[in-house]
This record gives sequence, structure tokens and C-alpha cells, in this order.
Amino acid sequence: MHIPSERVSDEMRSEQASLWIVPANEGKEIAVLIKAPTPSLKAIISGCKIEILIGLKETILCSGVRIYDAPGSPLLVSGVQRYREEHIALSRLLTEKSSPIFLFNEMDICIGWSSLLIDSKAAKNFESLILDANRLYTGPFDSKASHILDCFCFTFDKTVSYENTSDIPVASMEPEVEEWHSTDNLFIGLKESQSIQLNDKDEGEIFERAIWASLESVFPFTLYKSPIVEIGESQRELTDVLAFHEYGSFLIEAKDLSILDSGFNRTIERRVKGVQKQARKAIKQLVGSSKALKRGERIFDAQGKEIKPERMNPVHCIVLVTELGHSGDWSDVEKDLIKAVKETNNFFHVFDLREFIMILKGSFGRPELVDYNLIERFKVFLSKRSVHIRSQHAPNK
Repeated sequence: MHIPSERVSDEMRSEQASLWIVPANEGKEIAVLIKAPTPSLKAIISGCKIEILIGLKETILCSGVRIYDAPGSPLLVSGVQRYREEHIALSRLLTEKSSPIFLFNEMDICIGWSSLLIDSKAAKNFESLILDANRLYTGPFDSKASHILDCFCFTFDKTVSYENTSDIPVASMEPEVEEWHSTDNLFIGLKESQSIQLNDKDEGEIFERAIWASLESVFPFTLYKSPIVEIGESQRELTDVLAFHEYGSFLIEAKDLSILDSGFNRTIERRVKGVQKQARKAIKQLVGSSKALKRGERIFDAQGKEIKPERMNPVHCIVLVTELGHSGDWSDVEKDLIKAVKETNNFFHVFDLREFIMILKGSFGRPELVDYNLIERFKVFLSKRSVHIRSQHAPNK
């Protein structure tokens, strides 16, 4: 496991995905860090191809990684190297030709590691592009750096259009990666604990645990995984995760995109259709669960102790998927959401783990802000009638 420096940790919290090549162990070693969506990380440990990329325009060096997690649609993660320690670490990587590599998920948690090796030809190609690491740019991410990053992305991906962009000199290499190891991350709460491992085949259960872990510090006394609702003489699971505070309740249905069992050879179209099918099923489940909550049905935790959630205010019914792609027709899902809102008078949401973590980060651990931010996001959904909404932190001045 790798613990990033304070600077890299700050960047990791603000970046949805990126690549860092940095010094480690007080400069004795170097490390390659990749932050990416969980489905892409699962594809990596399952053996999908990855490429490390660099591009240089003037003195500004861009770096990135391309993850071949879907046929014909690799994920491109990129950024600008803006610190001297990163330039030195990259130069060392090209000289030493090996480094440990660590994977970080949406929660900024190290969940896997291995060792990578690069060959001499690839190292020389990188060195010939960089020439002199001492001349490379260091400084803020200004408009010029942003534009050159757009050019870097355009060079590798012509399917995305950027304003006034052109190709820049680039180099790429496919490193050899040894066997992957998953870290066992244990999250200890006040009432229970959960562990998360990237290579666990029970992907749905691990996803539910990740959601629980991300909420535990926000709802330390009112968070429950797989609570039970009693309806008449029968009992069933109310929802995957229940949380509440004095002003509202949150019902979460988790729908994971299987990668370890199904593989990473499904096209984007097939993956999107699979997510859409699961989302529509989850909306129906949440309609029933929210009605049971509003009726006042008795609810119990996993140990059989009765729970007293907040029932007076509209409920936030959340369909949480691991990945929400922008391709495909989502109109049926959006119609189902509107129908569910009208039927129950509750808030309904569909988003992925990346968006969920961004909302939590923007709420600063305060449940009332989670509530407020979800309401504001719901207003945008009603206005745009689209599930493709991304939250963003306000600039920190």
C-alpha cells in the first residue's frame, strides 16, 4: 500500500481520475499512482492492456494512462506535470525502468498494487521527447497548461472535440505488469465494520460495503446495511443501505457492473444497456421501499434491533451504479424517475460512485448538506430531464 504525500492527496481528492509519477519512501524510491473508476481498475487487475503516455508542447509536459477496459473505447486519464519532483521521478523511471504501481478508487483509497517494467526502447522514446527534464514547466495549472492538455487529449482521442486544438508530439509505451495484489481495506464504524477488496468475486456485496464505508463518518449513529422491513407476517430487505438524520432519510439501491466474472470484452453499448436495465429495476424497488417507510412499517437492523428512521419529509431514493456512461438512450430511465417522483412524492436520483463521492466531499461530512446538495441536484434533473449531471466543487478562494 502507498500513502500519498499531502500535495498528491489534495490533488487526488479534487481529481476524478489522474496519473501521478512521484517520489516515495522519502525519495528513496519512485511510485506510479493511478486513480480511475472502479470498473476500470477491475479490468486492469483482470489483465486488460494499459499504456503510459506523455506529450510535450513548448516546455509543458502532459502525462496520462490509457486503459483498454472496453473494445474500441479505451479510457484516457490525463494531467499536466507541474512539479519538479514529478519530472525527476519520471526521469528516474526511464533510467531504472521499473517501479511499483498503485491503484486508487473513487474514495481515494489504495486498493491494489503491482510492479511494472519498461523496456529500453520505450524509455529512449520518452527520453528523446523530453530531452532535458530541467527545462520542463513548473507552476500553476493556468489557461495555457489547460489548452496544451486539451491538445494532448485530442492527439490520442479524435472522438472528442476541443476548441482550437492540434496534435502535439507524444510518446506511448505499454509496460509489463507483474501479478496484481489487492489490499484488504477495513473500515471500522461505531456499530459494525466492513472490508473491501478489489478482487473479491462478490462484486455486488463489495460495492454495498464501499457505499457504507463512504457514509459511515457522515451518519455514524444512523447508518445501516441491509436493514429489514416487516410487512404483516413477512420480512424482507428494505434496501441495500439506509441512512437518516433528523430532517430526512436516504434509501440506496446499489447496482454493480460485473467485471471480474463477465470480463472487460463487452462493448460500451452492452455495458450501458446492462446498467440501464439494473437502474430501472432499482427504481421500482425503491418505489416499494419508500412506500413501506412512509406507511410506518417496522424496520430492523441486521441484529434484529428496531430502527426509527425519519419518516415525515420526502425520502431521497438513490440508485447508485458503479459507472454511468454518457452513450446510449437514457430516456426510459429518466421517464421512470419522473413517474416514481409523481407516484411517491419523494426525490429520486440515479448516479454513479464517482458522482456520489463528489457530493459527499462537497458536503463536508454534514448530513444536512448532503440532503441540501441532493435537493439542488434534483432540481437540475427536473430542469434538464437528464441523468447525466456532474457536480463540481465551488472554487476555494
